[in-house]
Amino acid sequence: MNVLARKVTVFIIGCAFIINTCGCATPYMAHPEFKERHKAIRSASIMPPEVDAYVLTFKGDKKRLHELVPIMEKTTFEEIEKALTSKGYEIKKLDLSEPVLKANPNLRTSLFNVRKLFVKSLEDIAKRKEKKFTYSLGPEVNVFADLTNSDILVFVKEEGVKKSSGEVAKDVAKGAVLSAACLLIGVIYVPIPQTCATIVHIAAVDSNDGAILWYINNSYNVNWNPENQNQMARLVKSLINYFPDSAFKEKKKKGTTQKIAGEIKEQKLVVPVATDPLAVQH
Repeated sequence: MNVLARKVTVFIIGCAFIINTCGCATPYMAHPEFKERHKAIRSASIMPPEVDAYVLTFKGDKKRLHELVPIMEKTTFEEIEKALTSKGYEIKKLDLSEPVLKANPNLRTSLFNVRKLFVKSLEDIAKRKEKKFTYSLGPEVNVFADLTNSDILVFVKEEGVKKSSGEVAKDVAKGAVLSAACLLIGVIYVPIPQTCATIVHIAAVDSNDGAILWYINNSYNVNWNPENQNQMARLVKSLINYFPDSAFKEKKKKGTTQKIAGEIKEQKLVVPVATDPLAVQH
């Protein structure tokens, strides 16, 4: 490895270290009013995760992994649902399955439009277009909020990529520590370490005005195998766990504790009196 190559390698590794440490320090971003608005969030509906997965070939083409996509969608949805439920939120089902969309073309159009707005918002967030975190999907979300009457809608965009054996061989031939080729994973350009990478974007959106209240991604560490669903479950869980517990969870817990304490206090201890059955008078 020549001097220039060593310098480039050190620079890339240094950048990766900085991104990783900075990302871990502040793993999520929130709307200026999130703390106040969060107090009123009781329920959530999870939008169908927008997932893509493919193999990067030797020629740089993308070969979509069609069979893997629904598996990733299911894993992602279930992990978010479990986490939010454990945090005290009421999960309201939002059916946007293919039969439902086929029967309602307008709903399909709304889903397409709102996903497009979400991707645009992710691009703006990546570019830090707003000094304050005041990004919004607008009133387009109302269509879905009306179907469930939930307080927030959870949006997910996820993309996984694997290198083909030819692409890996090419990297080895170049002697690269990290791949020199940067791929567009979701909306952020990141180097693909080793043989695979996955990035997940999760956002909690206000059902009323479409404001993105809370957002997180794993751009500081994309080295996850999209074909390993145990890894994918851990990745999604690690991200959504940063979302705070419901403000009503503690109140409900306190209320239940007080109720039980009150019942115990009011309960009277009755000591049965033993009787001799032979002494009973007829």
